[in-house]
Amino acid sequence: MIKVLFFGSIAAKLGKRECVLHTGEQMSVADVIGLVGCCDFKPLLVAVNQEQANDMSKVVYDGDEVALMPPFAGG
Repeated sequence: MIKVLFFGSIAAKLGKRECVLHTGEQMSVADVIGLVGCCDFKPLLVAVNQEQANDMSKVVYDGDEVALMPPFAGG
């Protein structure tokens, strides 16, 4: 089970703040992004287990948490 969290405009467009993926296969961050329908969100910030992930080929494992969020702007 991989928990996927959505933030900001991504959550608003998808109409949900989280989902759970049940898979018995090894998956990459890119696979997760594709499965939850976030391929068109660019730029996209990703964190795996609360650590920024820049490598989309990074492997995620059962029990991991993946957060997908738009870039943040300050002011």
